[in-house]
Amino acid sequence: MNLSVQVSYKKQFMLGIIGIVILLSAVEAIANVWWITQIHCEFEQNEIFQDISEEKKRQLCLDFYELKTTGDVLIPSQSLDSITINSLGFRGSEFSEITPSNTYRVFMVGGSTMFGAGATSDESTIPGYLQQFLNEIDFGFNLEVINAGIQGADSNTEYNLMEQKLITFYPDLVIVYDGWNDLRANNSPNKLKENWEVMCKFGKENNFDIIIALQPIAGFGNKVLTNQEAEYVQNGMDYKKNPLIESFSTYQNYAKSLQEIKTCVKTIDLRGVFDTEVQPIYWDEAHVSDKGNSIVAESLNTAIFPIVSKNYELDTFEHEKNVERTSSLIYDGREITVSVELLPSNELENKKLQIITHDNTSAEVIQNVTYFLSISKDNENLLREYFFAEDGILIMDIQPNNDPLIKVIGEKQYDNNAYVMSGSKYSSEMSGENLTSVTPLQIIGPIFDTEGTYTFDIELRTIDSRNNWVFSLSGFHSQVTIGKDVILEDSIVKNQSSSQTEDLLRKIFSYYKTPILLTEIFKW
Repeated sequence: MNLSVQVSYKKQFMLGIIGIVILLSAVEAIANVWWITQIHCEFEQNEIFQDISEEKKRQLCLDFYELKTTGDVLIPSQSLDSITINSLGFRGSEFSEITPSNTYRVFMVGGSTMFGAGATSDESTIPGYLQQFLNEIDFGFNLEVINAGIQGADSNTEYNLMEQKLITFYPDLVIVYDGWNDLRANNSPNKLKENWEVMCKFGKENNFDIIIALQPIAGFGNKVLTNQEAEYVQNGMDYKKNPLIESFSTYQNYAKSLQEIKTCVKTIDLRGVFDTEVQPIYWDEAHVSDKGNSIVAESLNTAIFPIVSKNYELDTFEHEKNVERTSSLIYDGREITVSVELLPSNELENKKLQIITHDNTSAEVIQNVTYFLSISKDNENLLREYFFAEDGILIMDIQPNNDPLIKVIGEKQYDNNAYVMSGSKYSSEMSGENLTSVTPLQIIGPIFDTEGTYTFDIELRTIDSRNNWVFSLSGFHSQVTIGKDVILEDSIVKNQSSSQTEDLLRKIFSYYKTPILLTEIFKW
């Protein structure tokens, strides 16, 4: 009897739990349905979407509102019906953190208009269309266009994004698409100009180009507006609920400030980009249709074409023209290059690698060089470490094996916490020619252990003196291909000796830019 009662209680308990679960699921479902009914998207009733089904329009709306962000950053790895956020937190397909060889990388920065709010797919955003336009041109190298737009971003947000995140992905060109959000935030023309100049200076210091584009806004150009577009002009508000059209003169001053920018590679005033369009383009004051995104992208494509072409003719792909000179960076009026060379070796397995920094202006090897060296293969980082060479010549004995842990055997120089070649006891009085009996650094691990291409990204942290810290000499890049015969490939010079590399390369950027970070790196 007691056993029967006990079993009955257990059944009742389980049924109760099941009932609660069903009830909660029902409440959740009802809440989701209610939430969906509360969402209102301006473009759902817009004339530019009249040929799209109600279901599709609703899905576009839900996708945009379901996006997850933290602060000014998109949460990575989101997959919605019309929007994909990749594992690195950018809209669009996946790309490698390290720029692939023979590739020119373009980042496009802006608010929701750049992100593509209302765009029917990742491909119909401004960056998506620009990628398509560039793909139609045979440059002789690859181009990557990456959508770095994020909802609500203004020039303040964009600079922070550039400084803290974009630089780690090695851009060659950054296109900034500004205007609407700065206007809504009541940023003055002087403030906006200041932000633009800071961005351009940052790009110049870190060896990538910046283009500033002033975006179109309904009623701020000469487009013949539809009745619906005219309503957007009258109803548009800034963040303080003031009519945005009252800031028309401020936007004109934005354009004037844009013209005064001299530190960027190019500035583009796109206020009139839709002036010849009679069909509806806008679905609110600034967001536009897929067609509008395509028109903007086409204008940007025309603007950047000569920049991309000129950059690669002069900097990166000079082998196309059989120009026999290394790529270089200018520092203090001097032309600085770095060379990588595989030295002859009697060992069957070990490889000896030599890295030298040259002053092409004086034809001398530069002294007291601190190298920040990164070695990667197939976009996987293998080594990232600091090395110091008083005479500017760094020799490494690479001993390949399949141990996943890479070991560096050598002494660390106290001043900069960088590895030095054994036997190199430096003092301020010593010079390179006095160094004798030094032993190369030993690097043991999966470098050169398998066939393939190994990428060397090199930044110079000190030159001339151990205390002369520099941050503008980043972007030296070279590749070593290991096969049946070891070849050092160069992306710049053609017809070189197989025993000697030439140049390094293209624009890669410093990971560490501030004194605060330096204290962490070098433990001062």
